[in-house]
Amino acid sequence: MPQFKTHAIVIRSLPYGESDKVVTFFTRDFGKLKAIIKGARRSRKRFQNALDLFSHLRLLFFDREGMGLVRGESCDILDSFPRIREDLKKILYGNYFVELMNEMAADREANSEAFDLLLSFLFLLEKMEPEEGLLRMFEVRMLSLFGYRPDMKRCGLCKKGWEDLKGISILFSPEKGSLICQVCSRGLRDLSPLSWGTARLIERISQMELQKIHRLSFTLQALSESRELLPNFITYQLGKELKSLKTLNRIQEKSKC
Repeated sequence: MPQFKTHAIVIRSLPYGESDKVVTFFTRDFGKLKAIIKGARRSRKRFQNALDLFSHLRLLFFDREGMGLVRGESCDILDSFPRIREDLKKILYGNYFVELMNEMAADREANSEAFDLLLSFLFLLEKMEPEEGLLRMFEVRMLSLFGYRPDMKRCGLCKKGWEDLKGISILFSPEKGSLICQVCSRGLRDLSPLSWGTARLIERISQMELQKIHRLSFTLQALSESRELLPNFITYQLGKELKSLKTLNRIQEKSKC
């Protein structure tokens, strides 16, 4: 049975039978992999805390046919992100990151940029106070990497660009995946209000080098607009709202009371 080694991040973990686990990894070289880990619930010495959510590992696995479950053999912890695990808000942010990756990524489709994105945002979350802008940046980059990049440069209907639309109000259509000018918006549903500043910021985030992205900041208006626009667009593309985002929003609303 062929043996493989890769860097991996735990994005989901479920018990299986009395002693095993089925763990979903997002890997640098193989994309999303689902692995059966024999004896994972009994053998603390063998896996320790390696299979906890967010763990960054060196994964050794066997794969006989290149399809279905692989068999996880061993894991060496590279980063465990202890500060994330000690802070409820950071846990909620991290849960959203990994659930979004699990839902967007197809099985066994390598995407090293997506791996680097997830790992870099876990590192940011480990060392920074969790800020809402971090969620929105992650969403924009995920959409771009998986082929859903929102078009913020031109109206999705009349195709007029920024220069031609000066002085005209704009909105965002999740169905079109683009901004829509006020003139073309009649009859369209589920449009989100959008300012030119927010449109330009989202466009910049989608193209900026990953190492520099944390230098950007959101105005209160950009946060307010993108808080509706981006999750709604993701929900439209996935066909469902993510549980982790529901939980995060509910707890944040309670904290305001």
